[in-house]
Amino acid sequence: MPSLVSAASLGLLAFASHVAAHPSTASAAGSAPAGHEFQAPGAGDVRSPCPGLNSLANHGFLPRSGKGMTLPIIIAGLQEGMNVGVDFATSVGGLALLSSPGLAPTSFNLNYLDQHNFPIEHDASLSREDAYFGNDYSFNQTIFNQVLSFYDGMTEATIPVASKARYARVQNSAKVDPNDIYGLRQLVLSYGETALYLSTMGSPITGVAPLSYVKSLFEKEELPYALGWTKPTVETTLVTLGAMVAQLQAANPDAVPEGLSLGEGTLRDVYELRNPLTGVLENATCILANNC
Repeated sequence: MPSLVSAASLGLLAFASHVAAHPSTASAAGSAPAGHEFQAPGAGDVRSPCPGLNSLANHGFLPRSGKGMTLPIIIAGLQEGMNVGVDFATSVGGLALLSSPGLAPTSFNLNYLDQHNFPIEHDASLSREDAYFGNDYSFNQTIFNQVLSFYDGMTEATIPVASKARYARVQNSAKVDPNDIYGLRQLVLSYGETALYLSTMGSPITGVAPLSYVKSLFEKEELPYALGWTKPTVETTLVTLGAMVAQLQAANPDAVPEGLSLGEGTLRDVYELRNPLTGVLENATCILANNC
């Protein structure tokens, strides 16, 4: 397993070099920055179960091929494309590296993330079927419509409604999937993903996002420049995500284990393969078997 601490140090150095060599590109109203126009994946390109990473690849903030993702590339792509902080990008990038074959991988392809229950894929996705049904990597409109139904008549996604929509997906998965896995790790990942789309499509502070932006991200895997979106001026970090996760959890009856307080620390633990209750480092085998 690669060291996330050493990987983080390398990533920070590479990111600093990238910023110095590549000044931030601003987009004109209604258009993507030059060189970052939307382009659907072509023959030989690969994508992941994550609409955010896919969108960044479709706009060239990550390699359009979806291949050869290193930690510095992930850090720079998330920062430049969505104003996601180095702390979160390093954590999620280090976790994603574990999907790659070998003992000390330095890169991964986006399609490597299509491994059930590891490192980031899980049941009860907002936009994908559970692995039990055969395709947990492609966007599924029927699944996403379950989420959209909670926004009926609304033009903006909000923390209370997003929380209820997320929890409904958890309940539906438990009902229809006989192999549904929803433990502590999946709970934290699920909350983090909802906080992430509210933050990057709207505000990391208020959690309010135009619904049209959210639909573009999920349904088209396209950053909604044409609809007026620009990346948030406030950076999305583990701190802001943790605060929003706590608000999301407070807005629905999804129970958390006694002694667990959702927030920055629990997100960091899960991304670093630690048990959020005990802080003990877990391994991939027990995570895949859901018996950590």
